[in-house]
Amino acid sequence: MTTVAFWAVVVLATAAQVWIVFQGVFFMRLWEDEAFNLTVPLNLVNGLGYTSDGALSGSQLSTFDPRISTGPVVLLPIAAVIALGADPVVGGRLVVFVFYGALVAGLWLLGGRLGGRWAALAAVCVPLGWNTWNSGSPIQSPVDILGEVPAAALLVWAFVVLRKRPWLAGLFIGLAMQTKLLSALAAIPIALALYLLTEGSFLRRAGRVLVCAAVAIVPNVLYELWKLVALGPAGYWKNLHEFYWFFTSGGQNIDPVDPLKKLSALGSGWYSPTWATLACAAIVVAAVAFIVVLAIVRLRADDDNERPNNREPAVFAIAAVLGLIIWFGWWLTSTHTPNWPRYPAIAMYVFVPIIVAVAIRALSELWRAKSWRVPGQVVSALAGAVVVVTLGVQTWGHVQIADESRFGETLADQRAIAADISQADLDVIVTSWGPNVSLIVLAGSRVVLDDVPKWDGTPELWRNWDSSAEGKKEFAEKLRSDCDDVLTRERQYALCALPTKG
Repeated sequence: MTTVAFWAVVVLATAAQVWIVFQGVFFMRLWEDEAFNLTVPLNLVNGLGYTSDGALSGSQLSTFDPRISTGPVVLLPIAAVIALGADPVVGGRLVVFVFYGALVAGLWLLGGRLGGRWAALAAVCVPLGWNTWNSGSPIQSPVDILGEVPAAALLVWAFVVLRKRPWLAGLFIGLAMQTKLLSALAAIPIALALYLLTEGSFLRRAGRVLVCAAVAIVPNVLYELWKLVALGPAGYWKNLHEFYWFFTSGGQNIDPVDPLKKLSALGSGWYSPTWATLACAAIVVAAVAFIVVLAIVRLRADDDNERPNNREPAVFAIAAVLGLIIWFGWWLTSTHTPNWPRYPAIAMYVFVPIIVAVAIRALSELWRAKSWRVPGQVVSALAGAVVVVTLGVQTWGHVQIADESRFGETLADQRAIAADISQADLDVIVTSWGPNVSLIVLAGSRVVLDDVPKWDGTPELWRNWDSSAEGKKEFAEKLRSDCDDVLTRERQYALCALPTKG
């Protein structure tokens, strides 16, 4: 009976994943961060090197733009598929889909190893529960052209191979850092897990950790050498200064954000009600604490069964808890970063599934420790079912918004508008940061921002944010008074030829 129930839930979970991914690749609007990231592979294919349009860097082409926080591990494969003739948006999202498939596969393997098949199922459902959709800087779907999901996939696989192949785990960590630099925050908990799982002397343990660390450095060194050769010493030094500013400021000129608001967001940032999320979190934490204590007791008793395979759940739970503490500690104290769920997303995709899987294992262990008559496998199935149902509620929340689109636009809508804009045959179009950026990239023009005097008089793309009758009337009046000529008008957008200022 439990087997039938398990595979029924697997089918439902798979259908939810397929629906969300399909909508994400072909339906969801291309939003501005995705479009900004796409300018790098597009420019690379067009012979301009690893260069962004520089919309956030003074509106000039920017080689190795520090404001592109999604790294070459994602953008270079996208450039390759574009060069082979793929549509930039669909091709780019399919590249990220490969990483998302790797994330799901890694979580399934890891969850199964740590807590059995129900833990595996719960682990793959966790990432869909974290609500990153409705914010100023969203992850609309797990296949957005962004670095968070690919980085999480690489870190999960670092855990999968950690005990037997520390060098490969190190490579995954290094690649994750070249996908999203924040992945470096996961290095300490992964190193701790490797140290605790290694049998033998201190020197042997430290040696394996050092091998992992040394290999992790390699992708980062290669990338820095590439920058040095491409930019030259002076340009490289300037780029480092700009990167340091961006990394320490988050690139946001905002008032400091109260850490308590971010802490509240961690509890309310799921698709389930906050009270249910907190209740589940309390049960999971208690269960994980039990299995860690149990592992310590067995070690002190010198239990022969307490080999690396058996220690792994407790060790990974400790590493995951430490990872969350480090990640959340950084996010809560970095008051210069906005209260956007993208920032802790990697931690939610990597560490929370591990903790949930270990919790399911812990409940089964607890049942066996009490010597009750119900088999531990049944308890594990019941615990897993409860967790999966809880996560199912959240996954359903994700499914419900998968066919919605921010600002009332789909990718098809954007393509139709961009096709009209492209008829103007402009190399450069000025705009403000927002949905307009995506349309300009889709139209094949270069994006520059309207706050740079150098581009005064360049045709500018405007958007009418007020769809009411009065708003439409005011927008039409603005076009008549401020545009020398309306080059094109499509839905709520207008491309205007402007008079030169001064």
